[in-house]
Amino acid sequence: SWKATLPVADAQAITRELLLTANDRLVDTELAPVRRDFQPPADGQLAVRNVVVILMESFAGRYVGALGSADGITPNFDRLAGEGLLFERFFANGTHTHQGMFASMACFPNLPGFEYLMQTPEGGHRFSGLPQLLGARAFDDVYVYNGDFAWDNQAGFFGNQGMKRFVGRNDYVNPVVSDPTWGVSDQDMFTRAAEELGKLDNGAPFYALLQTLSNHTPYALPEQLPVAAVEGHGALDQHLTAMRYSDWALGQFFDKVRNQPWFKQTLFVVVGDHGFGAPEEVTEMDLLRFHVPLLLIAPGVTERFGSRREVVGTQVDVVPTIMGRLGGEVRHQCWGRDLLSLPADDPGFGIVKPSGSDQTVALIRGDRVLVQPKEQPARLYRYRLGGEPAGERIAAAEDQPQLLRQLHAYLQTATASLLANTSGDRSGEGESEAVAAEVPLAVKAAPPARPDKG
Repeated sequence: SWKATLPVADAQAITRELLLTANDRLVDTELAPVRRDFQPPADGQLAVRNVVVILMESFAGRYVGALGSADGITPNFDRLAGEGLLFERFFANGTHTHQGMFASMACFPNLPGFEYLMQTPEGGHRFSGLPQLLGARAFDDVYVYNGDFAWDNQAGFFGNQGMKRFVGRNDYVNPVVSDPTWGVSDQDMFTRAAEELGKLDNGAPFYALLQTLSNHTPYALPEQLPVAAVEGHGALDQHLTAMRYSDWALGQFFDKVRNQPWFKQTLFVVVGDHGFGAPEEVTEMDLLRFHVPLLLIAPGVTERFGSRREVVGTQVDVVPTIMGRLGGEVRHQCWGRDLLSLPADDPGFGIVKPSGSDQTVALIRGDRVLVQPKEQPARLYRYRLGGEPAGERIAAAEDQPQLLRQLHAYLQTATASLLANTSGDRSGEGESEAVAAEVPLAVKAAPPARPDKG
């Protein structure tokens, strides 16, 4: 299994080699495994002051037109992809929403044994994520969501990370949809988000997390759908109809805010929280459950970086990639990298784990994936995404032992850092340990899970 223990110094050295680039300088090496000062390249900064992260529920890359699907599910996203930078080989770190939340915003991976991080005492630690890093720069914030912030301890976790304003399902007046179990619809969420972002535009820079929910069972959709229902995909028809509706609501949001004064000062980051199973199962890891789009829209982004990137990334790369566009040195301990300041020959990497009791882990690098089931030999595959996804077993590769050591080292080092509470962005650990003792009551109270985790 992955838990085969490497010497601590070796595991740290391998992990640092994976994560550090020419723009990073390690600090506090005796205290923290990967804390570093990151100096983004000056030519990578964009003329933006605000950040809006849009976490799209179940937005599977397999059914995104801009990523190769011919099913016509995401015409609005495809149109938006035409004006931004789209990452083609981007993956969720897990297969449930709460993992997508903490990986994307707190910059910490989905680890075996800690996938419910937001609901555990360890979730009370401070992480070197967007709330910490932008809070330190005096950004205002808002988190707008269709559902209940008690689910998965979202309010407790993100409040502890430093977010201050939360707009959830009980804060909507006369929503188009109000499901007693679930919440309001995506169009309600995006309408409210447009209002909230307008209010935030009052002098200080701001960041926001907008999270959709309609594309999740039991699918909170309006009775009169503004899109055609999807047919011809059997058991997936309802799911894909909800995805098409979410895509429509996303397009409506951009149409609504495009002419606002703050729009051209804002970096938009549109990312899926996870995918879902499709008829094609790419390796026993089922990569299509992880493959999601990552789209950056901002003034100057395509002129500087182009419109497509094949580098592999996962949600833990979101925060460093955002910080690189804002510019200025930042001290952080993200478990990912700025995807836009890597050497041209770097294929990228990502480490993923499915939700639930399955302890399988995988390392994705370039067009290959090393799958490590628990207590079984690892298997290496070449994979293909897009309209005709597939996986092909590679019988023998010279670098397979090295890939396996990298996978084990990263998981071992991140787990040790979590347990020792050394994953914050502070220069010393005494303060970090004091925070650990103040785990919010919401964490201790075992907050409710969403009605159907996913």
